Amino acid sequence: MPRIGQSRTLRVAAAGAALAASLTLTGCGFDVQTLQPYTPAQGVNIDVANGPKIRNILVIANSSGKGRLSAALVSQSSPDALASVTGTALKTDGTPGDALTIGSTHVTLPAGRLVVLTGTDAPTITVASPDLTPGHNVRLKLTFASGAITEITVPVVDAKVPMYATAAPELA
Repeated sequence: MPRIGQSRTLRVAAAGAALAASLTLTGCGFDVQTLQPYTPAQGVNIDVANGPKIRNILVIANSSGKGRLSAALVSQSSPDALASVTGTALKTDGTPGDALTIGSTHVTLPAGRLVVLTGTDAPTITVASPDLTPGHNVRLKLTFASGAITEITVPVVDAKVPMYATAAPELA
C-alpha cells in the first residue's frame, strides 16, 4: 500500500510542477504590447534614412480642400532643411486623386533643435486639392537639403475638431 500512496504523491507533484512551469513559461517570448512603440496621436512618425526625424506628421484640412502640414522635425547631428514637399490626395478606396498644391516649403532645421510646423508662429506649409478631405489620407514626398528623401502616407484630420482648430485657426 505505501507504494500506491507514493505513486499518487509523485503524480500530484509532477502535475503541480507541470502546471507551475506552464504558468511561468506562458509569457516567455511573448511580444508584450506595452513594450511596442506607438504614436498616441493621429499623425505618423518616421526616421528618415540619413536625415531628420519626423514626428506626428499629418495634414489639418477643412471641407473646402484647403489645409496645412503639421509635424515636428529635428535634425539630430547637422543642420538641414526641408527643401520640398510634393504629394497626392488619396480617395476613399486608396487610389490616387488630384495632386496637392503645396505652398512654400523651405524650412530650416538647426542641428539638435525641434522645429514645429503647428501654431500661429510656426512655419506654414499650405496644402490644397479638390480631393483633400478630412478622414482620408495623402501620400507625401519630402525632400531635404541633405539629399534625404522619404515618401509617407499621412492622415488628413478635420480642422473643425477643437484640438486641431487651435493648431490651424485659419482653417476652422
